[in-house]
Amino acid sequence: MDLMSKLTISASMLLTGFVIVFSVLVFLIFVIWLLGKTITGAQNAATNRKKFKVQQSVTTPQETTEPVKTEEKVEKPVASSDTSEEIIAVISAAVYTMYGSKEKVRIKSIKKSSSRSAWANAGVLRNTRPF
Repeated sequence: MDLMSKLTISASMLLTGFVIVFSVLVFLIFVIWLLGKTITGAQNAATNRKKFKVQQSVTTPQETTEPVKTEEKVEKPVASSDTSEEIIAVISAAVYTMYGSKEKVRIKSIKKSSSRSAWANAGVLRNTRPF
């Protein structure tokens, strides 16, 4: 085998390798793009179904046999004398946001925690732990 035939075989092998590698890369890019479109379409369909159910429940009038209450009795949580009304409102809003309107949640009392914050307590426990 002479040098020219070796170079020809090497060049053809190199070119074949490049073509195969880039073909597989283009195929993988297409597959990942197709999966992304499929998943995005499924997520959008689920979101649209939820929106449609919400719109349908809002637009369809529901018959009620009970009279509509105009005033509700709201119990104020028991708080210490140094707790302001704004703090009670903020805590109540946070609890309401966390549980939502479907569950009945009632705050019985609001008490101030210990003098140290949770981070300070964690630091004390970490630094005073025995070896």
